[in-house]
Amino acid sequence: MRRRVEYVDPFIGVDGENNCLCGPYLPGSIVRLGPDTLPPQLSHGYDSSRPIIRFSHTHVSGTGGGGRYGNVGFTPYTGMQRFHIDPYLKENEHAEAGYYSVQLMPASIQAELTSTARTGIHRYSFSARDAANLLIDAGSVIQVGGDEPGKTTGVSTGGYLEVISEYEIAGRSDLRGGWGHEFPYSVYFYIRFDQPMKSSLLADAGGVRRSPSVDGPNCKASLSFGDCGVLVAKTGISYVSVGKARASVDREASAGFDEIRQAASSIWEDKLSRVTVEGGSEEHTRLFYTLMTRLFCMPSDLGVDDENFAWESGVRHFTDLYALWDSVRNANSLITLLDPQLEADILNCLLDIADHTGWLPDAWIMGHSAMIQGGSSADVLFCEAALKNLEGIDYAKALKQMRKNNEVPSPDTWLYGRHLKDYHALGYLSTDVKKNCVSRHMEYTYQDWCIGRLAEVLGEEETAETYYASSEKLWNLWREDLKCFAPRLPGGEWAGSFDPTSCLPDSWNDPYFYEGTSLQWSFSTHHDFHELVERHGGKDAFIGHLDRFFDGGFYNSKETMLHIPYLYIYAGRPDRAADRVRECLTKYFRAERDGLGDNEDMGCQSAFFICSAMGLYPLMGQDIYFLVPPLFNKVTLMLGAKETPVPLTIETQGECSGSGNRYIRSASINGKALNRAWVRHEEIAGGGTLLLKLGSEPGEWGSMIPPSPLKEWEPRTFA
Repeated sequence: MRRRVEYVDPFIGVDGENNCLCGPYLPGSIVRLGPDTLPPQLSHGYDSSRPIIRFSHTHVSGTGGGGRYGNVGFTPYTGMQRFHIDPYLKENEHAEAGYYSVQLMPASIQAELTSTARTGIHRYSFSARDAANLLIDAGSVIQVGGDEPGKTTGVSTGGYLEVISEYEIAGRSDLRGGWGHEFPYSVYFYIRFDQPMKSSLLADAGGVRRSPSVDGPNCKASLSFGDCGVLVAKTGISYVSVGKARASVDREASAGFDEIRQAASSIWEDKLSRVTVEGGSEEHTRLFYTLMTRLFCMPSDLGVDDENFAWESGVRHFTDLYALWDSVRNANSLITLLDPQLEADILNCLLDIADHTGWLPDAWIMGHSAMIQGGSSADVLFCEAALKNLEGIDYAKALKQMRKNNEVPSPDTWLYGRHLKDYHALGYLSTDVKKNCVSRHMEYTYQDWCIGRLAEVLGEEETAETYYASSEKLWNLWREDLKCFAPRLPGGEWAGSFDPTSCLPDSWNDPYFYEGTSLQWSFSTHHDFHELVERHGGKDAFIGHLDRFFDGGFYNSKETMLHIPYLYIYAGRPDRAADRVRECLTKYFRAERDGLGDNEDMGCQSAFFICSAMGLYPLMGQDIYFLVPPLFNKVTLMLGAKETPVPLTIETQGECSGSGNRYIRSASINGKALNRAWVRHEEIAGGGTLLLKLGSEPGEWGSMIPPSPLKEWEPRTFA
């Protein structure tokens, strides 16, 4: 059997709006090393069609927005020592899990990269007749411009760079800019070479300095190693100190380049071994395992009282939660299945942040809360975790913080809490809230349901009733004549000249809906899909509405729409869900450089493919998974703790891939007949076998509607 890492292709999703990294990283690593191409750059710094200008150590992957990171840049070169290097053309570019290489032309320099969690390892091979030189740019940063919130050009604001010895350089980069917030941040680095420097030139913003150190913005070092042929550079990255960066090199990078590369491959193989897929196509298998590496790319694991520069609290911390608004759709649910300890630790990190800042973040980047795109997605995550019996979380503390989002006015609604004035006084967000008032309102009401559900789990019935009632405010912005959600003025009148099918081109600034239209957002009634079906005239009318939505080209692979293909199940038509899911997988996921339909968005696109390909798709904030025919004949998931995993097997009878057998005709779980197109978490959490019998034509199976959270869900006590 081939190793799973052999299917990983880091070039999938690097171009277009996908913004995925092709350079090496490890699960949750601080260092995400990779090539940066000529500006203007995308948020991850790379474009297949543009020449390379450097290799830098910090990147986001899969996000949109502004130019954060791309810090501590390396550019190898030959000839005279200098501070300007012409961009390189790429030849023989290659990437695999934990490794990247490219031939830089016309200099014919072979560049190879690998990494550990906190170090980036470079190997540059030069012609024997050429001087081996390296430019280090302490002020490098991704250069992105535009009008999207946070889409500012990153800037170097300060720092320093020092030659410590003929084998060592250290420094700090002070920077500002990027999606979500404008707070400054610092990156410390320590670099150790395997060859001695023959000479060094240092420069700052004012020019070349005859000194072993420079400080201020845009510090650079131009180094010559003579005709050494091959140069290896090991770089530790820290958010706390040069000392910690150096310690990371000592601890993680004492081995040779090839050994570190092999270790990175083994780490990924171990991570990917949580899922084994069999009987699918080569392309689907490549997509599956590649997107698993994207799922575990962010956030960055800062450890316990180690790389969190802001405070020490005995809690495992993370950065680049970029953002929960994306990952909450499905990625966190998948992580709960595959690595429940990681999910619990992320949620405990959120609580610790709330202890120190006063508020649950919706995004957390470099020690600061970042832009809230809707409400508090953490509310959804805590509710879901409790319903799935995720252990080791103080749910009473979580409930207190969740209620604060509804009950306490925010000091800054860009970063914390909600717009509450209208929500409490009018029962809806009016057009006085100038950005995204309707979509925010819809998200607030679902988060209120999540607060109520967690309160019910904890036995706080009065609080539960209050928040369940608040969640029904959802329908205060339903416009019956248009069959969609719409903006209302403070006096109660509907806003005039409203088109449900359009929004501003820069939709993040739309006054009514965030990154979408009313038509698209009006399927986001997560705590009351049943009422949505009824308001469209019942099951048959709702199926017609869904068909017109898909056939009219209104669906796209956007985080807020990923659940929509599964809504046919709420009208008793799992066969139509199977059709639409397969259409989406075919249209929006290809094993190509621009193979994803949108930004990857912190695992959310990846989780859509992975879960849909397995035939087991989660509903955020709840404990339900929808069933569709998988892309593989057999999927084995190792659930629970890494030390004591239990296998869950999803197996098909009837070929599923490319055979035309795209409908579930019957199903069983652990030998017991299953006559519905959904399961609860408790039915699969202990492992077992989910057997799906497939056919080429739909049958009567699966017409049972999932339960209504508002009307049919029985109270259950969290243990």
